[in-house]
Amino acid sequence: MPNKGLVLKIVLFILFTIVLFFGWKFFIRFLPFMPHQRVTISLPFAREDDDLIFINPMGEKVMHPNSPLGHPGIDFAWHHPAPLKASADGKVTKIEEHPPGGFGETEKIYDVEIVSGIYAVRYTEIAPAENLKVGMSVNKGDIIGRGGEYKQPGGLGLYYSTHWEFDYDTVWVDRLCPLTYFDTDSLSRINSIWNKVGTTYDGRYPDICSGDYKGKDE
Repeated sequence: MPNKGLVLKIVLFILFTIVLFFGWKFFIRFLPFMPHQRVTISLPFAREDDDLIFINPMGEKVMHPNSPLGHPGIDFAWHHPAPLKASADGKVTKIEEHPPGGFGETEKIYDVEIVSGIYAVRYTEIAPAENLKVGMSVNKGDIIGRGGEYKQPGGLGLYYSTHWEFDYDTVWVDRLCPLTYFDTDSLSRINSIWNKVGTTYDGRYPDICSGDYKGKDE
């Protein structure tokens, strides 16, 4: 008959080992609720690529009716393969193939995540740079890839886009509106671009961060 005391010790040892191994990750996930240094980010593309064909805002529920808060990021699109840049210094924590969405993808597209301190920047539906690897460090401004290639005959034609998200690196907090995190130049640029090509859905979503995401920066 098993020794109950020995079994209990084994169970407690296993639980202690699990907590010791994974506990730091859970601790990190609570950091957003503690005093911390806000990161300053930049737009994920250069000024010479400000000639976008559209920006799809956060919070819209026309194309994303099943998302509780609406569109959880910002879509950027061009008629040319604009290089995508790291918005902040950080480490690549994920490169995963993105499932086909039926929007006219002409190639395999991927989701990339770069973590900077307690923040995460996600570039989804992109063609990552060949030298980009999980675990490598990147500096703000480094080329990490380009937007995924799409073709819509009779619509936009051939274009390149990315779904871009900014967030805490945590499972508890939803996406953040990035506007108050942008450096001065990036904020000026994105407001200028939005005024030219922002998709407002007939005025229902008048801001880059609309709906539930308006002002949601903490």
